[in-house]
Amino acid sequence: MKTKIVIGACLVCVAAACLAWTPSSSTTLGGGANDQVQPKMSGTTDGGFCMSWFDNATGGYDVRANRFNASGMPMWGANGVLVADRSFSSTVDYSSWVVAGNKFAVTYNDDRLGGDRISCSLLSATGEIEWTVTMPNSTGAFVANPKVCQDSFDNAIYLAWYEGSAAKVQKLDPTTGASQWAASVAIADGTAQTTPADLWPAADATGGVMLSCVRQVGFTGAKTIKAWRISPTGVVGWTAGSTAPSVVFSTGSLQFGNYPNCQSIYGVGYVFCWYTSGPLQSYVQVLNTAGVAQFGVNGAAVTSTTTLNRVSPTFAADGPANRVYVVWPEQVPNTSTYSVAAQSFALNGTGTRLWGESGASLLSPTTLYSADFTAVRCGGGATFAWQSSTAFGQASLYARRLNDDGSNAWSSGAVLVDGASSKSKMVSYRQSAATVVVWSDGATGSADIKGQRIGNDGSVGANPTLPGDVNQDGVINGPDLAFVLAGWGTNNPVADINHDGIVDGFDLTFVLSGWS
Repeated sequence: MKTKIVIGACLVCVAAACLAWTPSSSTTLGGGANDQVQPKMSGTTDGGFCMSWFDNATGGYDVRANRFNASGMPMWGANGVLVADRSFSSTVDYSSWVVAGNKFAVTYNDDRLGGDRISCSLLSATGEIEWTVTMPNSTGAFVANPKVCQDSFDNAIYLAWYEGSAAKVQKLDPTTGASQWAASVAIADGTAQTTPADLWPAADATGGVMLSCVRQVGFTGAKTIKAWRISPTGVVGWTAGSTAPSVVFSTGSLQFGNYPNCQSIYGVGYVFCWYTSGPLQSYVQVLNTAGVAQFGVNGAAVTSTTTLNRVSPTFAADGPANRVYVVWPEQVPNTSTYSVAAQSFALNGTGTRLWGESGASLLSPTTLYSADFTAVRCGGGATFAWQSSTAFGQASLYARRLNDDGSNAWSSGAVLVDGASSKSKMVSYRQSAATVVVWSDGATGSADIKGQRIGNDGSVGANPTLPGDVNQDGVINGPDLAFVLAGWGTNNPVADINHDGIVDGFDLTFVLSGWS
């Protein structure tokens, strides 16, 4: 009798979890009292994703993480696992990355050892913390902007962070977290402050990483971007005998506190996207694998005019398609007229705008409270998302997909993804035929992490397949049950429906609860 009760409870739980993505409402991925903010996400090999965020439910912005399958079902518990119980009353930037074996590395500021340090934790594919390491830093030195990535050259995990007035980089053993270099590599550019902006694996077979940094002299000095290459042995430089960085752009300045993301594309190089403070214009740059700028000395502007304010761009690059896609909100200066536009460039080109001098219009000029927080994911075209606010705290989320020639992929044009609420900056990842968008939703003091799936066909909230449909024939029946029973007690990836490493009763409940 006891066994039947447990199974029944599991059936109810799993049946609800199967409906994570629904067209009726967004899915809460991280909830609790007070604020849950600053989600970061990376795709896993099973079509799902890992996500980290800051959780202030018990006071102090703790670090939490969870893994979700392709249908948005949480795999490490309803609200994930606690990575670090911190006491910070405010937040700064941090970083996370899915590493080999669907493990999850998270790096963050850490006050648990006294003072402010930089720590990195590695979670297993089932959510256990395998190790946590804390970087040594000079007594009293200010530390910030930690970044993490893994290089497939030797599977090493790399950390970068700001310390004092320069960037530091260290290589970690993926099994133990032990530092692989006797001393962290210091990245500095003369007397300038050199702050990490992003960290990516090398785009060629020699391994190592590329670190982009914001360079600035003095509090009011221009803030530009440079990029450094660091080898697997800790040697700095794009070419032998030279430690000089590559210049991404040097004319104009970023806004204060802006540290733009970048992306490495294997065999192509490194893609950068940013906006300048004067004029308020967005740009793209590509460095080839040798660190040579391809889009001119200061990158390519997304449009040929500066009559509109074009800020906070988001981009995605697609190596096989030889494209980089950019989306940004626009504003007629000093008015309430907003719009959203997108642009595309060839990765192997010189910065020619492929979608016209003004880009492709996603949202026509409209009187709004604001239009901001964009997202883009690509593959056979690109899906763009943005938030339009009619009043404070009333932001609706929309999406639109364009073909590679800039034409509309959906006859409906834009689709409504989520209704009006208080929303903040979005992150996203690409599924095989969809884009999953995640954001912090709710007023300050009561925000939760929410998400939604947008199909490449324009559907909102549709699950990629029926959980439990092991052979993916559109129905859940005897053959699916046979797969699970045949794999019982093993880690057979086909029969392991919830991808927790073993075929067991939880996988069986998927089949039974969805029986056709």
